[in-house]
Amino acid sequence: MSLRIRDSFGAAFARMLLRGIGQIYLLPSARAGAVLLGALAWQSWTLAGACLLGTLTGTAWGLSAGDAAGSRAGLDGYNGALTGLGVMAVLPSGPLAWSLVAPLACLAAWISHAWRRRCAVPPYTAPFVLVTWLLMATVAGLDFPGAAAAAAADPGWVGAAQGLLRGVGQVMFLDDPRAGALCLLGLALGAPRAALSAALASGLCLIVAGLAGFPADAAQLGLYGFNAVLAAEALRSVRPGRWLWPCLGALLSLGLMRGFQLLELPSLTAPFLLATWAVRQAALRRPSQARTA
Repeated sequence: MSLRIRDSFGAAFARMLLRGIGQIYLLPSARAGAVLLGALAWQSWTLAGACLLGTLTGTAWGLSAGDAAGSRAGLDGYNGALTGLGVMAVLPSGPLAWSLVAPLACLAAWISHAWRRRCAVPPYTAPFVLVTWLLMATVAGLDFPGAAAAAAADPGWVGAAQGLLRGVGQVMFLDDPRAGALCLLGLALGAPRAALSAALASGLCLIVAGLAGFPADAAQLGLYGFNAVLAAEALRSVRPGRWLWPCLGALLSLGLMRGFQLLELPSLTAPFLLATWAVRQAALRRPSQARTA
């Protein structure tokens, strides 16, 4: 009987971890999380390990803080998972980087939990952004070595197709288009509309970036798409059945991303946050304004 209970808890905890990874794309799906973890492992076992350690830390912290519902939904794990990935994007893999994953993931989980308790606006990836910006500032001040540079982009239609897939994968710092394709597969298993939304948002921003004359190499590396992918998914559920808000959020995130580039500031998912909060507020206020008119 005790063995069965342990097995049941182990399976439930594994689902929590996978949902935490799925929530990176705002999907509380263990199946999506499993494929997303596979996409990370496809490109880099280091990224997969850091992501798993981050979500494990965040989920364990949430359970210890009494937030069982949040942990079951993956809400305590995904900022920790992203923070683990962020550490490996800022620092080269080594003892220093690995020693920072758990404490920084714990800090991100604490910020997320406190935010959800005190603020009606969803935190989304804000805890990850704040913690990773803090790490970046520390690394810049102490002159630590940085992580390896991203892969080069291919020109032409092949580059465009790869840019669309990379736009999906770059949410998790993945620049291999095959890993991006796996991410789309994971999203399709979690919610087919999420995969469609991600592909359309990434493709839309790729086209608009080209028409606007934005740097082609950044577009083909998916750097204009990943914030749009998250914004479209977050806004898809604000007023179901209306694509105006996801498209508006995706395009606004594109403009903000370019602004961060021109200012030479690290954006991470800050354009997604700013665009989504702004458009979400506009979408939620519009019905009440119509009723009072």
